[in-house]
Amino acid sequence: MSNFGEQYRRIIETLENTIKDEKKLNLAKEQLDTMVQSIVDDCNLMIDKYDEKIAFIEKTNTKNEEKLKELERKINDFEKMIELEEYDIFITCPYCGFEFQTEYDDEIKEIPCPECQEIIEIDWDEDE
Repeated sequence: MSNFGEQYRRIIETLENTIKDEKKLNLAKEQLDTMVQSIVDDCNLMIDKYDEKIAFIEKTNTKNEEKLKELERKINDFEKMIELEEYDIFITCPYCGFEFQTEYDDEIKEIPCPECQEIIEIDWDEDE
């Protein structure tokens, strides 16, 4: 496209050298200008669509990066919990679904979820 201006100038020169009737020359130039403007409009539309797609991809990428960071954090938390040998009971938070381990202690009746901090009531006698 860097050569577009030069090509346009040569076409105009050809028209001016070929068409001697002023009305026909002006009509040909107007038709050429209309065609060029249509091409420019189409290019601008494609650029706008491209920009929209890039913005969407960047937004989606940002969300995916945030999700990945959250997943990595949860994996790290889970790995830390697995490393602790005194934890021997698995609990699934009824509020957020986070799974974690805690040591068995029938004196404890409530425990905060490490993920959402909601208080979970513990019934050690309940079979699950």
